[in-house]
Formats: sequence, structure tokens, C-alpha cells
Amino acid sequence: MSIIKDILKDEKERLILLRNQIEEQISSLPKGSLSKKRRNNRFFYYLAYRKGRKVIFKYVGKENSSQVISLNEDIQKRRKSEKRLRNIKRDLKDINRGLGER
Repeated sequence: MSIIKDILKDEKERLILLRNQIEEQISSLPKGSLSKKRRNNRFFYYLAYRKGRKVIFKYVGKENSSQVISLNEDIQKRRKSEKRLRNIKRDLKDINRGLGER
């Protein structure tokens, strides 16, 4: 049984390091989502995010601009990282349960 506990402890350490790296990566990426608004038959993009209870719209650029494309890629990276982080936290919870910890 101690072999299994050793494996679980090693996996727990690996997941904790991975969780810290992903949390650091998430903090460097932009929050929110892109909002597309139409003005005079042209489209403009805004970054929409919450600050407290308020929703803030910050102008990004015109349709198909390099700023909009790179921001959209960063937002997608953040969403993927947040999903990975949720899975890691779930796995850590399962490992703690297997080790008899809280």
C-alpha cells in the first residue's frame, strides 16, 4: 500500500507545481471577452470585463486588426488554461481523498 501512497504523493507534488504555473500564466493573460459593435455599417471590437459590479468596455480596434486577432488568441489561451486549472484542482481533490487528507 505504501507504493501507491508514494505514487500519489509524487503526483500531488507534480500537480501542485503545474497548478502554480498555470495560475501564473492566467494572471498574465487578459480577462473578459471580445464584444463586437456595429457603428455606421462598420464593426469595432471592445474588451468587455467586470470591475466589481460594473461591466467595462475598452476599445480594442477595428475588425480584422492585428490587435483584435492577438487579443482573441490570448483570451482563448486563458480559457483553455482555466479549464486545465479546474481539472487539476479536481484531480488534487481526488488525490487528497485517496491519501486520506482534506
